[in-house]
Amino acid sequence: MKKVDLISIGRVIRSEGKNGTLKIKLYLKNLREPFFKKIFILREGEVREYEVEDCYLARNSLFLKLKGVNSLGEAEALRGREIKARVEDFPSLEEGTYYDFELLGCQVETTLGKPVGEVVELITIGESSLLVVDTGTRKVEVPLVEAICKKIDPSAKKIVIDPPEGLLELNEV
Repeated sequence: MKKVDLISIGRVIRSEGKNGTLKIKLYLKNLREPFFKKIFILREGEVREYEVEDCYLARNSLFLKLKGVNSLGEAEALRGREIKARVEDFPSLEEGTYYDFELLGCQVETTLGKPVGEVVELITIGESSLLVVDTGTRKVEVPLVEAICKKIDPSAKKIVIDPPEGLLELNEV
């Protein structure tokens, strides 16, 4: 499997107990259970697939038990490694809700068809998000709200915005 087919979803923080359970930091804020059935970890120069035997929350932390990781030593060998999942394994989200990776790389244009640039980053502050759009000469921040982002089509990698006057000049990064 090519690495580009995989999205980082978290990182192994440490082992937990003697049976190979892993404590992980999850990057995804809007992922609900059930967790992925299979995950992928780069180990010894190759991407290895692991089946998830168990996933549970305890003490505000997420823990995973992977098939084939049955000891403290095997779990410790995965410490610090990135956890990845296939794009097609992500659960569907509610209408109008998107994973960050779906918006990155989208081309942004105005409702008048004027190209603005490419989404290169998302900034989340509390419940609000900003699209960081590279115009080619500078970066601008566009609020990710329905009033401005009129059409979002991740499959076409296109976002149509109706920016208020001065927004694209005001929010330079």
